[in-house]
Amino acid sequence: MTQTRNVLTREGLTDFRTVVLPAAENDMSRRYLQVLMRWVPVALQVFNIWPERPHCGHFFGGVYWYGLETAGPSATLALVASSPEFDPALVGCSALELRQIALQGLRYLCLTHDTGPAECVRPLQSWGRPEPAGTKWGERGQGFFRESQCGVTLAYLALTAALLRDVLGDEERAMLAAIATDYLMRFGAMEPRSGVYYDTQCEENGWTALGLLASLLLLVPTTPTATLLASVQRWMFCTATMPQDTVNEAVFTDGTTVREWCARLYTLLPDGTAENHGFVHPGYMAAAITLSGTALNLLHLYGQPIPPHLFWHRRDCYNALKRWCDSTGAPHCPQGMDWPYFDYISYSFLHATANLYLEDADAAGLERCGLATVERTCAAHRGRTVPAEVVQHCHTIQDPALMHESRVVTLAQAYLAHRLLGPGMLPADPTALAQRLTGISVYDHGGFLLHRHARGQTSLSWRNSTMMLPATREGVKMIGPQAGSMLARVRVVGQADSTTLVALTIRDAPDRVCVVLVQDLAQRSIRRHVLFASLPHGKCLLVERLVARQALTVESIVQGYLSVINDGYFGDHPDQQGQRRLFWDGGVQVCRGYASDTEADDRIIALTPSRWCNIDDRAGLVFQGSGRAVYHNRHYFPVWRAIEDALVLNLHDTPQTCDAGDTVAQMVALWCPEQPHQETAHQTFILHDSPPETVMVEVDKYLCAGNFAETTAALPEPITIPAGHPLPLAWGVAGVATSDLQVTLRLNAREPMLLALP
Repeated sequence: MTQTRNVLTREGLTDFRTVVLPAAENDMSRRYLQVLMRWVPVALQVFNIWPERPHCGHFFGGVYWYGLETAGPSATLALVASSPEFDPALVGCSALELRQIALQGLRYLCLTHDTGPAECVRPLQSWGRPEPAGTKWGERGQGFFRESQCGVTLAYLALTAALLRDVLGDEERAMLAAIATDYLMRFGAMEPRSGVYYDTQCEENGWTALGLLASLLLLVPTTPTATLLASVQRWMFCTATMPQDTVNEAVFTDGTTVREWCARLYTLLPDGTAENHGFVHPGYMAAAITLSGTALNLLHLYGQPIPPHLFWHRRDCYNALKRWCDSTGAPHCPQGMDWPYFDYISYSFLHATANLYLEDADAAGLERCGLATVERTCAAHRGRTVPAEVVQHCHTIQDPALMHESRVVTLAQAYLAHRLLGPGMLPADPTALAQRLTGISVYDHGGFLLHRHARGQTSLSWRNSTMMLPATREGVKMIGPQAGSMLARVRVVGQADSTTLVALTIRDAPDRVCVVLVQDLAQRSIRRHVLFASLPHGKCLLVERLVARQALTVESIVQGYLSVINDGYFGDHPDQQGQRRLFWDGGVQVCRGYASDTEADDRIIALTPSRWCNIDDRAGLVFQGSGRAVYHNRHYFPVWRAIEDALVLNLHDTPQTCDAGDTVAQMVALWCPEQPHQETAHQTFILHDSPPETVMVEVDKYLCAGNFAETTAALPEPITIPAGHPLPLAWGVAGVATSDLQVTLRLNAREPMLLALP
């Protein structure tokens, strides 16, 4: 893009003359526009006049962190009103009326910012967290995290202002300039932050870069000095940096090397993953891409040059994320999720950014998956992005209305990107994409592995949150990413929670993987032995044995926990509620999914003595355990992520006393994705008797075994190798039997084995 001249003409006032928004829609922008127009009436229902000053109003009560509750909807309404295909019959008002409402939101934010009149504060009542009520936004004095996060709000203000430039007076322009000047004063000379473990600084650096950029677009001609521009570029670059950048002497730009730009500031782990809130968090990994996408949208809209700093490592990050995505466009969450599960608004923009700005054909296909999910949801719920009953009954710290509806601006960003750049890449062939992404990926630094196969994907995590998360191709639409899934959650009397890694051995091939994992739990009072084997056809075997290392009392054990999504979000049923059919030896039970204000509506189904269950003819589980199995059809959600039921395969909910060396609990579970219940009912595995520190299981002509001991151990059952068949010698090494052989297998210390039987 050609360098444009400075856009500022009068002291403190931007004239927006370089702003250009293409007039024509295209196939992709039109799809987003249709969703957004149907959503506008939802926003108008929660818009209120703010009587403290003329021509002001707010959304969702006007009280949320950083002014986002009003900034996002205002920008969205201004964007919708800008379309040449605006449909007043669908929206319920004229484009002019919509622009006036967006302007009222912009004025409200300008007046209630730290730079506005002291008496202009937000309402005293809040929809969500009470802390912001009765205060200004801008978070002055609150520290870097909260203050810098207002950069996202500034970006929405810069977008709204550009779209309403013809109706902005000198008062609004002066207030915008004051907000921008204030942000530059706080962060213009600050260095980016470094951090990869527990809480990545990827997002913080990204939103600060965005805020600085938005401020420059709104400010006076004398402000954007070469030093300030370099500072903004540094924040952009350091949004996505890895430790290996420190030894990269390649020149990046202006004669400066990658090493110099990085300057030992890291936000991503060397394998491209990133942690936030203490676990590998796909949402915060995506922030490296989506925050840059928002910046790129602004630069294109304002006719400004595109710095290469916005692209550094973004492709590496996206390449990791796209491998995890299911058929709905949502990423797998290998260490759990602490935000609402169905963030398809953000997923659509993630893939749109990669489609348009990274020119990734895979992203073009995944974007269509995410957008199709959003289209179906909004059509089912009269324009809403979350069902009305959820908004009515689930009032937690993550209020559904604030967490979903107020963030539709992210979908509007995807619309804007397509409006600016067109439909993007031709989507990759879905079959070819699936084949290309299939296989085993091990993330040593993130602390997990992922097996993507023809029937879905399965992950095993050994750090941050030890868990196994299986999924069909539907992914999060069926199985929720609960932290600690499948593996034991143990409470030991008098012992604090802790997890210490003792041993980890991974043996992987292109289409299969097996693992021996040994950990000490609860201040080393319990030893956990895990054998994990994911087979080529997608079935997955999990064996977990808990052994006491001292005399202790166990308060409870939850083993084999799985979140079963039962949400009406997707609009799959006429009553717009969730519905699951649970099959087991006891018959079949239809479990409705809906939200309630009381636990009285919850229902617990005892599965014991059945040793199998199946959900919707879509996934089967065959299991053995020392406790009991239950299915909890939930309706009351003190903490809401989605409407989800809980399946527990091995529950111990009464205290038990154990001596050192006792087996506290043991579970063997076989996950069978996309299996009808008739097959699950006849699905078997053979658990052989074996020494205490070994395990040996046969399933579907595969032998899965593990040695948890510190010394070599022989497996109890010999195997027969007919003449002409492969003879396993080591992982990845085999000979050929020249005659029929009977072989006793010996495993080295802490060694797993996954062997195809003749």
